Amino acid sequence: MTSNRFSAVSFCANKFKPLFLHVFVCFIITGSSSAMAYDSSNLRIEKNEPSETNDLTINSLGALEFSSDMQAHIDLSYLQSNTIGNSLALDFGGGYVYGGSFSMFLGVGVSLEYNMDFEDFNDKYYAEAGAVLDLTNRISITVRQQLYFNQPVDYEEVIMLGLLFRN
Repeated sequence: MTSNRFSAVSFCANKFKPLFLHVFVCFIITGSSSAMAYDSSNLRIEKNEPSETNDLTINSLGALEFSSDMQAHIDLSYLQSNTIGNSLALDFGGGYVYGGSFSMFLGVGVSLEYNMDFEDFNDKYYAEAGAVLDLTNRISITVRQQLYFNQPVDYEEVIMLGLLFRN
């Protein structure tokens, strides 16, 4: 009797996976575009390289906002890995900034992820520390280290390098 109920729930969940994926992708696109629509937001493009402990590659496009001593960000990320599969993720978070032309920041964030290979949703949270170095008044270099928690395999450290374009 109980197994019949679980199979019915499993069937309904599998039936609506394309709908959930569509809603998730629309949410990511809407969130990213609305964050980048503000006049004071900055476009950030980042990438990491796999380390010797894992094969995770992350490409990220998003918005980074600095306001006095606070920072907020929203990023759309594409994660590639042979072990955990390919994923789309929406990251958002905030933190404190110490700075000037060389700004350092500490923050926390949440990552909402959809794994396309295993067709499941995942949420992670992370702590991050980073720096922004102004090259010109329009272009900066960003470096940040993220420490992900709530992963399938322990925790993960990721170092992201990127460019920040100011408007």
